[in-house]
Amino acid sequence: MKTKIADLGSLEEGKGLCVKTDGVSLVLVKTGAAVHALENKCSHIGLPLGRGKIENGEIICPFHGSRFNLVTGENTDWVSAVAGVKIPAWSSALLSFGKKPQPIRTFPVSVEGEDIYVEL
Repeated sequence: MKTKIADLGSLEEGKGLCVKTDGVSLVLVKTGAAVHALENKCSHIGLPLGRGKIENGEIICPFHGSRFNLVTGENTDWVSAVAGVKIPAWSSALLSFGKKPQPIRTFPVSVEGEDIYVEL
């Protein structure tokens, strides 16, 4: 189902915008001409990604440093920080609570004029 979720003017380059539609919390990210929609929920322990740093085509969980590709949702780094402070690799296994790296959900986005639509 295609739903209007925001206006293009409400997005800042390289910053997340949190929106909710049909009970799903999303983070929208504009990079260049592209707009991406990801579930606003880190696959580590479910904390929100909306305030995460956008860097090199990825969103970084602000709580535990897990990184996710903006296009595919693929996990590219799993639990590498605590509150933005890098941790040694050996402690990553402890903080992951035994969970294996998992992707986050992404959603198709279309822009029509100034309107941003997402398909859930």
